Amino acid sequence: MAMTGLTGVAARTAARPRAAAVVADADPGVLARVTQPGVAAAIWQRTLDPALMRWLEATAPQNLPRCRMALPVGDVGRAVDAACGIAGLPPSPERAALAADAQDLARRFAAIMAAPAVALRLEAVTTNACRRFHVDHMPARLLCTYRGQATQYGVPGPKGEVAAPAALATGWVGLFRGSLWPGEETALLHRSPPIEGSGETRLLLVLDVVGPDASDHGHC
Repeated sequence: MAMTGLTGVAARTAARPRAAAVVADADPGVLARVTQPGVAAAIWQRTLDPALMRWLEATAPQNLPRCRMALPVGDVGRAVDAACGIAGLPPSPERAALAADAQDLARRFAAIMAAPAVALRLEAVTTNACRRFHVDHMPARLLCTYRGQATQYGVPGPKGEVAAPAALATGWVGLFRGSLWPGEETALLHRSPPIEGSGETRLLLVLDVVGPDASDHGHC
C-alpha cells in the first residue's frame, strides 16, 4: 500500500543513501572528491606560509579582519583586503597573502559547486558559538581556520554522540557536505572546538553557496 503525507516523506528520507567517508590529501585536487558517491567531506591537508601564520598569531584579537557578505567569486580577495584595512592592519606581504589565499579558496569552492557567487564570512571567534555537532542546512560549506584550533568532525554513534572527534589542523581546508546536498544524506557531523574561557582567539573563513534555501548555522 502506498504511504502518503508525513509518513511517506519520512520513508523517502530514510531511503536516501548515506555518505560518511572523509577523504584527505596534500593535493588541493582532493576537494573535488566531495562530489564522489559516499564522500561526506574532503580535506586539503596543506601547510600555510609560516610568515602568514606568525603574522596572524601576533595580531591583537581586536585587529583581526572581519567581514560577512555575499559577493561575486572574483571579489573575495578584495573584500578580505578591505576588511584588513578596516581592522587597522597596514599593507604588508602577509596581508596580501591572506587576501590572495581567501580568493584562491573561493575560486576552488565556486568551481566545485558551479557557483558564480559565494557567501563570505571571516571572523574572530572566542566563544563556543557552535559547540554542538551538526550538519549545515545548505549544499556544502568550506571551512578554513587561519588561527587557533580548527573544526572537529566525526560520525555519531548509536546514541547520536561523536565520542572521539577528529579535527582539522590550522590552515587545512575542509569541504563538508550539508543537508541540501542532492542524492545522498550526510552522516558526518562537525562543530567548532570549545574554546570559551581559554583566552584563545580563532580566525575562521567560511564560504557558502549563495541561495534562498541556505541558512546560517553559526561558527563551525
